[in-house]
Amino acid sequence: MSRRLLGLMAELGNTFPVWERTPGEGGGELDPETSGLSEQLIQELFAWNARSHELLFSDAPIEDKYDYEKEFDQWKKEGRSLAKRIEIELGQEIDVHVAYRY
Repeated sequence: MSRRLLGLMAELGNTFPVWERTPGEGGGELDPETSGLSEQLIQELFAWNARSHELLFSDAPIEDKYDYEKEFDQWKKEGRSLAKRIEIELGQEIDVHVAYRY
């Protein structure tokens, strides 16, 4: 059996940021209710996606480049941590790749 591939990607809107990427599985956003993930992790994933709106999709001017870069780096680090937690909760046959859209 091949490994299941998932993607963690920031998206506009109140969407669940975990996507099926396994070849032959059709792709698409996972349903959080049937994903097999804990409620706490699901809520943290929604919060991570919501934070992306401020960092990636905002039209507001960046007043302090240093603070923005620090927040953006922290957000990316959190994404890597969430991806690892998805892998742990769903089992050893899962690989989660994080994509940061600009």
